[in-house]
Amino acid sequence: MQDRIDQLENLVLGLMHQAAPGPGDQRASLNSSPSTGDSERTIVATAEPPRDVSPTPSDNGSIRIQQATVSYVNSSHWAAVLDSIADLRSHLAQEEETHTRIPDPLQPQTSFPKPQLLYGCLMYETSASIIKSLPPRPVVDRLVSRYFNVLDIAPGIVHSSHFLREYEEFWKAPHSAPIIWIGLLLGMMCLSTQLQQSFLNPTGAESQVTVDRYREKVIQCLILGHYTKGGPYVLETLILYFLVENFHLKDMEIGIWVLVGNIVQIAIHMGYHRDAKHFPNITPFAGEMRRRVWGMIVQLDFSISTQLGLPRLVKESQTNTAEPRNLYDTDFDEDTAELPPSRPETEVTPTLYVLAKLRLLSVGVKVADVATEPRIHSYAQILELDNQINEARNALPSSLKWDGLASSLNIPSQTIIQRIWLEVTFQQLKIVLHRKFIEPSRLHQQYGSSRSACFNAAMKILDLQRLVDEETQTDGLLYQSRWRVSSAFINDFLLATSILCFCLQNNNTDKRKEQFGNLGDADIEAVDMKKVRQLLKTSQAVWSRQCDSSREARKATAALRYVLGDSGVGPGSQSSEDVLPAPFPATTVSYFPGYSDFMPEYNFPDLGLGHENEGATWPSFAAALNNNVEQWAAVGGSQEMDLTS
Repeated sequence: MQDRIDQLENLVLGLMHQAAPGPGDQRASLNSSPSTGDSERTIVATAEPPRDVSPTPSDNGSIRIQQATVSYVNSSHWAAVLDSIADLRSHLAQEEETHTRIPDPLQPQTSFPKPQLLYGCLMYETSASIIKSLPPRPVVDRLVSRYFNVLDIAPGIVHSSHFLREYEEFWKAPHSAPIIWIGLLLGMMCLSTQLQQSFLNPTGAESQVTVDRYREKVIQCLILGHYTKGGPYVLETLILYFLVENFHLKDMEIGIWVLVGNIVQIAIHMGYHRDAKHFPNITPFAGEMRRRVWGMIVQLDFSISTQLGLPRLVKESQTNTAEPRNLYDTDFDEDTAELPPSRPETEVTPTLYVLAKLRLLSVGVKVADVATEPRIHSYAQILELDNQINEARNALPSSLKWDGLASSLNIPSQTIIQRIWLEVTFQQLKIVLHRKFIEPSRLHQQYGSSRSACFNAAMKILDLQRLVDEETQTDGLLYQSRWRVSSAFINDFLLATSILCFCLQNNNTDKRKEQFGNLGDADIEAVDMKKVRQLLKTSQAVWSRQCDSSREARKATAALRYVLGDSGVGPGSQSSEDVLPAPFPATTVSYFPGYSDFMPEYNFPDLGLGHENEGATWPSFAAALNNNVEQWAAVGGSQEMDLTS
């Protein structure tokens, strides 16, 4: 039965990519007689002129409908890659109900999803009561010092010298301070407390109650300050609040994306998307700080949208804000009449890392648009973007380029993390750009470079995952900076894991397909499957340790157990002793039926593949082909449908 499924998938892929040929395209025949040899088929494929890949239904994204929620992701999201492995879907979907709890509408909720700002504040305060709740100044001094000297979590958005002058004035006349400024101070205090509580001194006096109280006060300050109207300190306070909500977040939540949307809208309302040089009433100091804040907002928009598989909110066609300069805070202040020129990029200022990220993202936003837009992009455009990605990496400051751990032994752990993050981002852009050409490359050799680029990037990311996991352990080089490994890191590791799962599964499937003939795949650069398997085993061990705190880690673990053959029903041939243990149950839910409504005009039973419905895999695959939501729900335990219209 597995061979029939594999043959059907093979034929569907061929029919799918022949459905909308460009002018002058010469098709490779999929209906050739059994006597047609592999060499002839390869010659035909080689003789084809370059063509663009027609979008499939899955390229438009997918909608998942459950009893209480409806969610969408685009086709470049890591879960979509996993779900494109047809016989993996039913295996992962069957346990969803075990971990899906429908809330009782009659029971009051004890907590709300993140971020709490979107759900209002249960306790209403006044400016005076918030100021009265502050701890003594020595405690606040230590928290503020830790924010500027240890955290450095949002470099540059708050000018340290300017803030400290305001801070001194605050203690002289606390009730004269703007309520939003007090919220900014509380945001710093909350982040510093989170750092101390979780990493510097886990057994210290600060408790989660303190963190919750500070966070609640930040929300109250924003509400009292009518933050949606904008104004001084609003965006800075919102960004720090965003960081507070994300500090311990393992799995990204949709509410965080909504919060970023609010930040973007308020920033545009305040004109941050236009460069300050066009407005004579904005001072050089204020203009440079606006550039720093806007640069941070662009990064948040890209990062959160990518993690959730959703379109970006900031459109480059509507903004002309320049990148901030490579300056220390001591290089300019509110009395500066003219900004000094940027320092050489050999000088590592706190804003240099921001500049490096923005330069990668200047190409990254184009790649993200290619992944999320429903229109067809020519393969020439893809190759041009690939060149731009390479150029952006080459243009990174030498102090922030990743060249292996051996060349990073003499630099702080914070800089090592920054180098790794930039390298992971570079490789992630390669995957997102080339992912949709993995399947076409099995039929058309001109896309082989995309397949190689995608798989090689995924292997490099998982190698960095192994390194980060090792060095964030006790006595590791990154131990003191382990808190910097955020959900954005984790999302990129998940994407690479899903790509290599797809690679390994296809390799196993292709071995079984040899009896049906080769479709030109042999001429594509070979992938070291032994290395792929080892990387996935190591990744499985990493994800298994995170299962208690991350539902996405549980999904990755479940997929890896199946693809590596540890589930007892997967396609792998090795024994379970050959796989690292994954003690937690498989809880991955099937989000994206990858093959529904491909080619409804074709009569698949007439292709001679047989009519038996054997096992659990075939019904789920057939249901996806027919877009039969009810049948799919019966197999997978949830309602799903594709955005095919």
